[in-house]
Amino acid sequence: MHDEHSVLWRRTILFGVPFLYLILGLLHPTANPALGDDPDLFIGLHIAQLFLISGLGYLLWLLVDGLDARGATLTRALIIPFVVAYTALDSVLGIAWGIVVEKTNQLPDADQPAAGRLIDDLLAPEPLGLILYWGAGALWLAVALAAVTTLRGAAPRGALALVTIGSIAFTVGHVRPVGPIGMGLILAGLVWMELWPRDVAAARRADSMQEA
Repeated sequence: MHDEHSVLWRRTILFGVPFLYLILGLLHPTANPALGDDPDLFIGLHIAQLFLISGLGYLLWLLVDGLDARGATLTRALIIPFVVAYTALDSVLGIAWGIVVEKTNQLPDADQPAAGRLIDDLLAPEPLGLILYWGAGALWLAVALAAVTTLRGAAPRGALALVTIGSIAFTVGHVRPVGPIGMGLILAGLVWMELWPRDVAAARRADSMQEA
C-alpha cells in the first residue's frame, strides 16, 4: 500500500506539473501588458508560477531520487539555485510588472502619457536584464540535462530525447508556442518513462546505479 501511494504521488507530480505548466503557457499573453491593458490574468499566472517553479524543482528531485551517480548529485545541487533564480527573474518580476500596469491604469488621465512612456522604457531590453533572464534559463537547462544524463541507460532513449528537446524548448520561454510545446514533450517523455514496464525499468535503474 505504501508503494502504491508513493507511485501515485510521484506520478501526480511528474505528470501534473508539466501539464499545468503547459496550460499556463497556453493562457499566458505573448507580450507583457501595457498601459490600458487588464493585467489580472498576467498577475494570476505569475502567482501560479510561484508554485509551479517549485513543482519543477521537486519533479527533478524525484527523477534522481535514490541515485548516487555524480549526475544525480549535480542535479540536486542545482535545483535550489534554479528555483530561486527562475522564481525571482520570472514569477516575481511578472507579478511586479502586472501591479505597475494596474496602478498606472488608475492614474488621472493627465498623468497616464508620462507613465506610459516609463513603461515603454522599462520594456526596452537591457544587457544586464537579458543576461540575468537567460542565466535563469541556462540554470533550468543545466539541471534538466543533468537529470537526463543521470537516467541514461535506466530509461528509454526515446523518452529521454523527448525530455531533452522539451527542456531546450522551455529554455527559450514558457509562453506559446515554444513553452507549451516544450512542456508537452517533457510530459510525453515522463509518461513514457513512468509507464515503461517496471521490471525493465528496475533492472536498468539497478545497472545505472552499479555503473555509477
